[in-house]
Amino acid sequence: MITEGLVHVNAVVPTEYGEEFLAWLRAATESAWSDTDDWSLEDFRAAGLIGARWRRGTRWTGGLTHDEIDTIERHFELQFPPDHRLFLQILHSTTPWQRGAHYGNGRDLGIFERPGFYDWRYEEAEIRRARDKALDGVVSALDIEDGYWSPRWGARPVGADERRAAIERLVSAAPTLIPIFGHRFVVPTDPPAVLSMVGTDIIVYGANLRDYLLAELRDVLDLGSSWQPQRQTTPIPFWDDLI
Repeated sequence: MITEGLVHVNAVVPTEYGEEFLAWLRAATESAWSDTDDWSLEDFRAAGLIGARWRRGTRWTGGLTHDEIDTIERHFELQFPPDHRLFLQILHSTTPWQRGAHYGNGRDLGIFERPGFYDWRYEEAEIRRARDKALDGVVSALDIEDGYWSPRWGARPVGADERRAAIERLVSAAPTLIPIFGHRFVVPTDPPAVLSMVGTDIIVYGANLRDYLLAELRDVLDLGSSWQPQRQTTPIPFWDDLI
């Protein structure tokens, strides 16, 4: 039984990933978001900052049922690891979308919106775009004549067509990338790790989901130096070669 319950926001961060930790995270983040300021374009311009920010009143949308998760897995042809399923059951996604500022046309600062934690029911286009962009970025970065090539991948094909085909086979056989937020992806290791990926600029953003969520929401939670991430020790086939 997944319990909702009230959690004291100032309580010590639960040390183990599970229902208690996720309930604490919901209470702590929603309390912080209730007091955050919504920035206008002038606020971004005055601060000299770009990027997205959480908005006042951001909240978690609430959990998915087992049946809903099963349906999503079939539709997207993937399988969530158990820890990720628990996250989807209790928290799932955030609303409203984040708002930020960027130089969209290269000259003028403008406002944009983007999803926070993805909603698997209503944000299919954004989820597929995030995964496709990550995979295309890896293939394109490796598919240059003097690009990186791990000895573990066998002999590097000389011909461009053969090289691209080999890269696409490697990427296709690698552990599935499951979008969770922006360019962060859960990989189904045990425990599931989270990668941050822009082309072949890939880092482990969380050795497990507890570490990842604390890292992603560190500023919201105002953790300071009270929390230190664990070191990644679980092997991640193929992706380890690019980290």
